[in-house]
Amino acid sequence: MKRRQFIILTGVGAAGTTLLSACGHPENKLIPALVPDDEYVPGIDYRKASTCGMCAAGCGIVVRTREHKANKIEGNPLHPVNRGALCARGQAGLQVLYNPDRITGPLKRAGERGSGEFAPISWDEAISTLAGKLREIKSQGRASQVLFATNDPNGVTGRVAAPFMLDYGSNRLFADEAEEEVAANSYVQSYGAPRVPFFDIANARYLVSFGARFLETWHSPVMYSLAYSEFRRPRSTGSGPHPRGKFVHVEPRMSLTAANADEWLPAMPGSEGLVALGMAQVIIREGLTPVATARNTEGAPGTVNLAARGTVSLDSYAPEQTSDATGIPAEKIIRIAREFAASKPALAIGGGAAASVAQGPDSMRAINFLNVLVGNLNQPGGVLFASDYFDPLTRSPRRDWAGWGRLRDHLPRTAELAAALFHGANPAFTAPEFAEKLQAIRFIACFSSFPDETTRMADLILPDHTYLERWDIRRFYWSKSATATIARPVVAPEHDTRHTADVLIALDRELGGSITASSGLSSAEQVVKDAAMDLRKQPGSVEGATPDEFWTALLERGVWTAKADEARHQPSANPPPTELSPAAPPSGDYPFVLLAYEHPALGHGEYANLPWLQEMPDPMTAAIWGSWVELNPKTAERLGIKDGDLVEVRTERGSARLPAVLYPAIRPDVIAMPYGQGHTAYGMYAAGRGVNPAALGATVNGPATLWARVTKAEGGPALIRFGTNLPEKPETRRD
Repeated sequence: MKRRQFIILTGVGAAGTTLLSACGHPENKLIPALVPDDEYVPGIDYRKASTCGMCAAGCGIVVRTREHKANKIEGNPLHPVNRGALCARGQAGLQVLYNPDRITGPLKRAGERGSGEFAPISWDEAISTLAGKLREIKSQGRASQVLFATNDPNGVTGRVAAPFMLDYGSNRLFADEAEEEVAANSYVQSYGAPRVPFFDIANARYLVSFGARFLETWHSPVMYSLAYSEFRRPRSTGSGPHPRGKFVHVEPRMSLTAANADEWLPAMPGSEGLVALGMAQVIIREGLTPVATARNTEGAPGTVNLAARGTVSLDSYAPEQTSDATGIPAEKIIRIAREFAASKPALAIGGGAAASVAQGPDSMRAINFLNVLVGNLNQPGGVLFASDYFDPLTRSPRRDWAGWGRLRDHLPRTAELAAALFHGANPAFTAPEFAEKLQAIRFIACFSSFPDETTRMADLILPDHTYLERWDIRRFYWSKSATATIARPVVAPEHDTRHTADVLIALDRELGGSITASSGLSSAEQVVKDAAMDLRKQPGSVEGATPDEFWTALLERGVWTAKADEARHQPSANPPPTELSPAAPPSGDYPFVLLAYEHPALGHGEYANLPWLQEMPDPMTAAIWGSWVELNPKTAERLGIKDGDLVEVRTERGSARLPAVLYPAIRPDVIAMPYGQGHTAYGMYAAGRGVNPAALGATVNGPATLWARVTKAEGGPALIRFGTNLPEKPETRRD
């Protein structure tokens, strides 16, 4: 076996000791040049600050480049969101940039729709073709029948798309929001605040989470994981000692977040709101907080006075009356309610399964009401709101985007749709019933980077840059003040792709539109620079004597934060729901509730084309490269199912075959299945692998309680777990 020797040469000069000081440029010829690796290329490392685009959390990143190639993504220690930390998805961003399945240039359909047969064309032809089609539609008086859907409404693309569509003559704008955002919107409605609040987990002393898997997928997992570490660490603060916080998690299945809790309450799916109202009823009837003691004028027990909103009685939600519906003993809910009220500050958060059921908005209102009862709105350790709406893209006209659920109301009426433009959205996968409806749309253009299920049905493909190749800037709220985080091209475009915002601007010019002249939207880069110059006018963490100095400093840091703490918005306290009912009982044919949850690594399937994440073991089951369904061992024994057996899961909407995992930490009347797999397209790493729960009716963002049955089947794919299915013989060692 060849042995390598490493030699360090030093020379001493006036400036002190240096490495290889007599060898010209030492940074180009350091140690590997003495005994070079086969693939070693001399060069210099550059580190460029940017923003992660793998989810909406907005973590800061530093990308290490060498020889004009990105080779490592790390967290930005200057960024207040993630403070140098980065999750596995963020690390896997390199596989988005260098994925072999990327669409390398514009394409035009050459076969039947859905066949995946496309012919390459130039960008001039692509823009001219799309402009011609839109011009034809407008001449027919049908401009309002064109829709634009995106998974990124808040960045530069969304800011350009909105005025472009309005100038064209259509207000059909849709945003593909994950189920966490549905939960966030419920918070906004409940508190009357103009935006998603910040949850100060770090400074809370008692935390109750209703399905919000904040250590895995909810909102900003890296930020809240860091906050959770502070929550769990005893320390001294300005207000005195801060003991180790207690954490209670309510969810039918033990997730990684639930596994980190002091207590896990396996409530029946859809009953999270009842658990919250039960806690609220105990706090009110026992007068455990100042708000709870504000009885109405008659002093009726079990009611609370909400000033102008009147009195509310929650007697029908007493734990003694709802324990059968929730599956949680009444005495346990009573004890936790007392602990929650006695611990200051206490915080309740909700999301995930609690927000995605049929009564999700009402459940979220019930959860939020607990924060009202303990008086933690705009208090340390509570729910924090910024005062004024902050957006670095204020120069661009704002337009509210309809949620993805509204798109469901439009697609069934496909005869009314003349064209659909999809940017980063894949409704044919997240809601497979859309696939047939998409066929009826007369013209489809996609701006996707990968050949996913929706893109395969397109008539025209205009591929976007990846987030490591494009400009962007967006807002973010954290515990102290408003933040603007910037994304920049860290490398030159890998293929013949273009920023979708630039394509829309070129398209507007081709159509003779006015958004460029009226809104100053000349290019994506210029939009970001204009936003940066607006930030320069405000006191913040980045300064510069001249615009160029400010721009350079901003690019070096990657983030701008307002210096002064903002005054807090004072939300109104809406009363809790008074007609929240238990979930319908199961039928004999479908005795189990099917709980579909977001995969910690693969999300809802948008990251299934990244092999690093495919081979990352699920933290609770160690399963990799496939799908599975989790059953309680008692349930499995009754059905004659063993761990790893192939089973058939059937609902009224469809059926699927996949391996079973015996999982003790799940309710016996619930089965669970992760999203992430089941693609029929999306590249070599994703296509033909596993099962898509949406095909069974568990559509992403679709509020529903889904009933299912499980039966043992024969044959089929084997369950692959990390550390198993190893080859019989180890690989021969090479000298």
